[in-house]
Amino acid sequence: MKRGLLFLGSGALLGAVTLSGAASGQRAQGAVKPMAEALFWQGRDLFKQGQYPEACAKFEESHRLEPKPGTLLNLAVCHEKVGMLATAWAELGSVEEIARREGPAERAAFARAERAALERRIARIEIRMDAPPASLRLTLDGEPLSGAALNAPFPIDPGRHRVAAAAPGKKAWSTAVDVPPERASIVVTIPALEDAPAVAGAPRAALAPRATAAPPGAPADGAGRTLMAMGFSVGAAGLMVGAVAGALTLARSGALAEVCADDRCPPSRRGDLSTARTLANVSNVGFAALAVGAGVGLAGLLMLPSRDATASPRAALTPVIGAGAIGLHVSF
Repeated sequence: MKRGLLFLGSGALLGAVTLSGAASGQRAQGAVKPMAEALFWQGRDLFKQGQYPEACAKFEESHRLEPKPGTLLNLAVCHEKVGMLATAWAELGSVEEIARREGPAERAAFARAERAALERRIARIEIRMDAPPASLRLTLDGEPLSGAALNAPFPIDPGRHRVAAAAPGKKAWSTAVDVPPERASIVVTIPALEDAPAVAGAPRAALAPRATAAPPGAPADGAGRTLMAMGFSVGAAGLMVGAVAGALTLARSGALAEVCADDRCPPSRRGDLSTARTLANVSNVGFAALAVGAGVGLAGLLMLPSRDATASPRAALTPVIGAGAIGLHVSF
């Protein structure tokens, strides 16, 4: 299949001139090949009707499905019609290169002449930056550019474009550039990027520890306080139970001592004897809880970090029994 060259120079239709449409690169297969062919001829018809944006879309999709220099040439002419002069200039360069290798010579000559004509019309942009920082991220309309794109003019299509620059530890910078539809030379100068604030975009706690941040021993500190609170609470409860039950046991034992001998009591006082024994057992359990709780509390106290690294923590636990009060006094 041969594809016609639609327009030349000023756009005069050359219906009788046809050039080979041999594909450059991978051939389309299966249903894709006839689809690409149909899109090409649809694009040609739209072009003849002056519907250039629609025609460009057809040529572009046809070339994507089945790359052919003939399709690319028609796409370049179409892009020139819609004002995308820099894009057309680049596409014509690709067509000329392929045609020099594969022919025909007429196609190479046409692409070269059209490209030379566009050279006098296209706008160019130069992005300048003195001493760009390491790891500079440069983009044009969101597309990444390498450092090689700096300080050298290159063609650009008309319209609004955005130049942006960023680097680690620096504030991002960007600017909008309006490119005219015809020849122009535009210079965009990127200033030295400012240092980013230390807290920019990061939680304060992630940047530096607060003055009140927990020391490395915080886990042990928390466990020590928990053990201390639990242990001393159990010890205090045990002391209270043991003391109260012990006091009641002593009171009943004193009364029973007058009527009982060697745990042998009159039948009328045997209930009092049983109660005294129960209270004695409760008192023993209470004081046992006091001992266990005090031990756990002291263990937790010893786990707390010392205020003076050279001094060993010291603690003292003293039972307190007074009028209307029973408890523990801890000192350290």
